[in-house]
Amino acid sequence: MILWLLRHAKTVPDPPPGKTDHERPLAPRGRRDADALGRRLEEDRLGFGADALPGLVLSSTSVRTVQTAERVLPGLGDPPVDYRRSLYDASPEAVLDELRAVDDEIPAVMVVGHNPTAQTLAVTMDRDPAERRAFPTCALVVWRLPVDHWADVAEGTGELLGFFSPPY
Repeated sequence: MILWLLRHAKTVPDPPPGKTDHERPLAPRGRRDADALGRRLEEDRLGFGADALPGLVLSSTSVRTVQTAERVLPGLGDPPVDYRRSLYDASPEAVLDELRAVDDEIPAVMVVGHNPTAQTLAVTMDRDPAERRAFPTCALVVWRLPVDHWADVAEGTGELLGFFSPPY
């Protein structure tokens, strides 16, 4: 299985008047970074073949993750997106639980989410502890997982295939 993890792009610091953190949109830099990643994916797919591209995207419902997905995913051929409120404030274990419920017919999945969860997963999914790194906004990491069933996904087992961050 292949797991793609994308942290939403840079946001404005405050929500619109009368709104909550859930409604914070992308900042101009965030729109620029997400657009650039989408173009890069469309041009070279980061060097991944079609079999490694996500067949499903699980995304938080926050405005910033939705806007990030809308700008990035056309570069991947617009895979289906399942927007889940449960991913908005999910723990790393909760994200893994969401993955464990994915149909095994889908060999590659992308999760579009938030920090600190994205940062924690970026560290704990790698089987090589030397691969620990910062996880900035609009960063993307891709792992090959040594499992045949999403139900068997576990931390510390991912073989790093690539780590990408702005500028793209």
